[in-house]
Amino acid sequence: MKVNTLFLAIFSVLILSVSSIARQTAQAEFDQANTLIENGQYSEALAKFRNIEASGFVSGPLYLNMGITALQIDSLGLAKYYLLKASSFKEVSEGSLEALEYVNSQFSRQSATLPKLPWDRAIDWMKTVPKAFGVFIVGYIFAMFGLILLLGKWFGFLSFKKQNPFIIGFIISSFLILILSFYVEYINQRYDEAILIIQETTVLEQPKEDANLISMAYEGYSLTIDHEKSINSENWYYVRLGNGQFGWIKQKGVNIL
Repeated sequence: MKVNTLFLAIFSVLILSVSSIARQTAQAEFDQANTLIENGQYSEALAKFRNIEASGFVSGPLYLNMGITALQIDSLGLAKYYLLKASSFKEVSEGSLEALEYVNSQFSRQSATLPKLPWDRAIDWMKTVPKAFGVFIVGYIFAMFGLILLLGKWFGFLSFKKQNPFIIGFIISSFLILILSFYVEYINQRYDEAILIIQETTVLEQPKEDANLISMAYEGYSLTIDHEKSINSENWYYVRLGNGQFGWIKQKGVNIL
């Protein structure tokens, strides 16, 4: 027993030490990248930022710096991609959105964007704020409360006017919220938002080179990828453009957020 406890203690210390060293290495590389930016070596700085990202030490300042660096090397699509990722971090959201507004104004071709329906906006909010698990917990709480009311009625602990409709309403609501949580998770798994970072690409009716042309997509366009439809088409994505058009594009140059 003592040997096992000692082993776990040593193992925990080793894990903490490795994690601390990795954080220090990432911070050192981050500082080196910032120095490279000051010296005008933007491509080298972006490479170091990407190394940090690949190591798993992502943060708002990291993505904000990556977006600004990409802007310096005239990669507007890549800059938009990184700034959108930075905007999800509260500590840099304001600055990244301001920079994003500037980047969007620099694209030579602007995509028409249809406003999302209220239902779609609600689903997007649930995907990012409470998330599917949070919605599930709300449904679970409603279900437990409904069960308590039902047991209280059966055993005579609770009695009030319109008791039955109230209990039935709670049970139905919990059932619908639980279904909604699974739907949110389904949508989250099936679809991804993405940015086109190359100058242009074709949007086709079928996932093949000689298919009929539907439209053109240009650098900085926002796309919604349907993974369920894309899964059997190697090197192709089935996408929805901001203007509501659907079609197939090559995966090259599409960065998923």
